[in-house]
Order: sequence, then structure tokens, then C-alpha cells
Amino acid sequence: MVTIYVIDDDPLVTESLGTALRLETPYMVKSFQTGAAALERLDSEAPDVVISDFKMPGMDGLGVLKAFRAKLPEAVLMLLTGYSDKDSAILAVNEVGIFAYVEKPWDLNDLLLKIKAGLERQELVRRLRDANRDLERRNADLERSHGELKQANDALRIAHERLVLSERLAAVGRVASGIAHEIGNQLALVGYAEAIKARSSGNPEIAELSDVIVAAQKRLAAMVGEIKDFTRGDATSTLALEPADVGSVVDEAVAILRYDRDVGTRAIVRETRRRPLARLHRGKFAQVLINLVRNAAQASPLKASIEVILDENERGEVVLIVADHGAGMTGEVQSRLGEPFFTTRGERGTGLGLGISRRIIAEHGGTITFASTPGVGTRVTVTIPGLGSSP
Repeated sequence: MVTIYVIDDDPLVTESLGTALRLETPYMVKSFQTGAAALERLDSEAPDVVISDFKMPGMDGLGVLKAFRAKLPEAVLMLLTGYSDKDSAILAVNEVGIFAYVEKPWDLNDLLLKIKAGLERQELVRRLRDANRDLERRNADLERSHGELKQANDALRIAHERLVLSERLAAVGRVASGIAHEIGNQLALVGYAEAIKARSSGNPEIAELSDVIVAAQKRLAAMVGEIKDFTRGDATSTLALEPADVGSVVDEAVAILRYDRDVGTRAIVRETRRRPLARLHRGKFAQVLINLVRNAAQASPLKASIEVILDENERGEVVLIVADHGAGMTGEVQSRLGEPFFTTRGERGTGLGLGISRRIIAEHGGTITFASTPGVGTRVTVTIPGLGSSP
């Protein structure tokens, strides 16, 4: 039901205009002698149309309609004016957003047409508002769907890339496994170099050449071992982990490294801030440290220091840090760390050591991270779950 407020300080106007509207329209009409009285009824019975006289004592019609506009933005506001107030009424149309002004004495048919037009405009405004809200809702739904679709596409792309990489690695692994097997068989024959050396002890040239062959055999055997470790690694493999003093494992690995050709010409600086306990595979964990220290030595100048730091963080995790002050790495090189057969060491490396180390640390439930700056050095941080510190 449409409700119309008629406001005029002259009771004859409110009576005559109210009666005419009641007789000619199906609308509910409420009459008031003051704007204040009409505003008091606003909360209990909001009007669709407000017709107010311009000149009234106290709050004039312009002030009344401003108050209604603030409370009811979609209400149809109309101003009753005398001829002498026509210019002021026109200004009010622009200032307050009044739909129309009606001159006294009013033409009832003209007034009814204006009310009808105002109500139609009000309905259009409401429909437009509802359409805008529906459009905003649909737009939000589209944005959400677009975000979900993008996430799904990203996940699909990543899954596809991983599948392609997995298939490539599987193919590389099969080929590498076969090559490693054949090389391993042939390397057994190189062991005869030791026998040749023993039988030719009086010939220094043969002894020297035998040493070269034996050194090459050891290096090739180490590479074959790395390739076999890589090809045997898979997501289902697990290590037998046992509680261990991490510090003692680090001690054993550092003792082995002292006989390494590259590490022996650098200085290992040990710092044990805590001696944490953890569930470890001692041999595999030592292998990780050996790989990291060897990499640090090969990236550092002669007599440079390599820091090996053992600590425990606030979450009770074991933290092992290997830091060098060598060549460092660019962002592009860091992004390819652990990629099979990618190496910056030329013929001296297989590119498998870091990948194997990552897998070993993952099987310990930990992480390995790299921070490096070209010309400054590299800092590798290994973190695994701890069991507390030894006394």
C-alpha cells in the first residue's frame, strides 16, 4: 500500500487535499500541520510520497523535505508553493532533489499525474538498485569462480609439470641405472692397476701412471655410487631412523672430510652451540654433511674457512648450517639446485649430490634451504625434528 504524507500548517489545505487524494486514489493519506509531527511518524509508518507546503512556521518545507530525503533516499518529494515562491521552489528541486513542485491552487489531475510519475520513477529506481545489487553479487560470484578456476589451472599446470618431470626423471633414471651398472662392471677391471703398480715397484713411471688410474677409478666409482643412489630413490623408500647424538655424527663426518683432497686445503671451523638429539640414519645424515662441505670447499678459494654450525631452534628442531665465503650463486643457479645432472663443476660433478641430500633430509622429516650471494658466499641450513639436547 502506497502511503502519502500531506504537510501544511493550514488545516483547510490538509483537509481538502487529503480528502481529494483519498477519493481519487487507492492510497493511504496522512495529514500533518507541522514537519516535526510528520517526522515523528516516520519510524512507524514510512511514506512513499511526501507533499509539503513551502512556507510554514518553525521548520519550513525545504527543511522538512531535506530531513525526509536523509531518511528516505527513494521517497517521492513534492513541494507546495504559491506563485511568488516559484523561483525558490525551482532552486529547491536542484538542492534537495525534489521530484516536482505544485503551485497553489493545485490542479488535482496534474497533481495525480505527478504522483503517478513519481511512483513509477521510484519503482524504476528500486528495480535499478536491485539489479545493481544482483549484478554486484553476480560479479562477485564471477570473480570468485575466476579465482577458483585460476587456482585449479595453476594446480593442473603444476601437476602436469611434475608429471612431465617425473616421467623424464624415470627415463633418465632407467638409462642412468643401466650406464652405472655397465661402468661399475668395467671399473672392476681398473683394479688391476694396483697389481701392476705392486709388480713394477722398481719403475717410478709405471707407479705414477698407476696412481693416476687408481685416482680416476675412485672418482668414477664415487660418481657411479651417486647415480645408483639417485636411481634407487623413490617416494616410497624409507630410512631406518634411530635416536642419535647429532653432534657425534657431525664429528664423524668432519673426521672423514679431513682426508678429502678439496676440503683438506680449506679450514673447517666447527661451532657447536648445542648438542641436540634426533632420530637419524647416521650414515645418510653424515652423507648430507659431507656433500655440503665438499660443495662449499669446491666453491671456495684455497685456505678459506668453511663454517659448520650445530644448533637447536626455539621449536626444538636440529639446525645444521654449512657456510662458505666463496663464489656464491646467482638466482638462476639457485633455482636449479638439485636438478639431476645440473652442475657448475664441469666434468668433476654429476649434479646428483644435492638432489640426493634433499631426499635424505625429506626422509628425516626436515628441510634444506639455501641463501647465496655471488662473490660473497653461500649458507646452507638443514633443519630436522629434534628430541631435545644432550646434557
